[in-house]
Amino acid sequence: MSQVDEFFLIEKYFKNIGSKFLSKKNFILGSGDDSAIFKSTNNLCYSVDQNYEKIHFPKYLPPEFIATRSVLRSFSDISAMGAKPLWFSVALACDFDEKFIKDFSRGLNKVSNLLSVPLIGGDLIKTHQKSVTVSVSGETKKNNHLSRSGAKHNQNIYLTGELGLAKKGLEEIKKNFNKNIYRNKNVRRFIFPQLRLEISNNISQFASSCIDVSDGFIADLEKILIPSNQGASIYLDDIPRVDKSSLEDFTFGDDLELIFTADKKYHKKIIKLSDNVGININLIGQTKKNSEIKYILNNDEVEFPRKKGWNHGEK
Repeated sequence: MSQVDEFFLIEKYFKNIGSKFLSKKNFILGSGDDSAIFKSTNNLCYSVDQNYEKIHFPKYLPPEFIATRSVLRSFSDISAMGAKPLWFSVALACDFDEKFIKDFSRGLNKVSNLLSVPLIGGDLIKTHQKSVTVSVSGETKKNNHLSRSGAKHNQNIYLTGELGLAKKGLEEIKKNFNKNIYRNKNVRRFIFPQLRLEISNNISQFASSCIDVSDGFIADLEKILIPSNQGASIYLDDIPRVDKSSLEDFTFGDDLELIFTADKKYHKKIIKLSDNVGININLIGQTKKNSEIKYILNNDEVEFPRKKGWNHGEK
């Protein structure tokens, strides 16, 4: 397909994505104007993420999956707050190839239908370096949101799911250009991350802190413990992971599982929730009053290198 102008592409491929959800999300005005307008009586959460080619996704990743991965990664932040998705907007930088944009919009439609959220606007920029900037919003009931800094002394620490699937998926993408690999379980985890919305919405009633594993388990856990002025004992043997021969699954990001803390009296409720949603919620440690964080594997304490996870400021 030929390269065409911005306004034609927006009108043809983006304007009506998720428009059927506008009234359900209390929108007065959707995309197509200078700004969208909506009303809400609940607390609103907002987050924005940038995704760059060759940094956040491989250069040869199909555009449909660039879209699904970029938007779902952003909505994972909403999930970690215990919020329900409300809307999203996307600023896409690309070379205006119509085939690319058509496939990219198909990915946006998939996410819109999965989460029942409208695309309310964004921007389209012509450039050779592809990037995707995603803004997302969600809502919580008043005083019922989760944050990183609420962990307290002698609480249980939990982790959902399994670590290392996204890492394994990225490795498989880099090794194999065959389009059939995108059906693979590990690859799907990288291109179509699973959000833990059902879990986060339920634990928001009693969990004291929460974060999603986007920069690596160790790095993100410490983003809870340090602001909360808590230490911890973490039992790495209790964490399901793909590669038990190395420690990389503990430091690689993109799993988007949830780490959260809760009082021990809620343990039975958490296990019941795990059974109800069919997703493992693993008890992996306890918070401690001092600031020392101990990682224990095979009854030995493990020291992690200074680079414990993804850092956008490092090359």
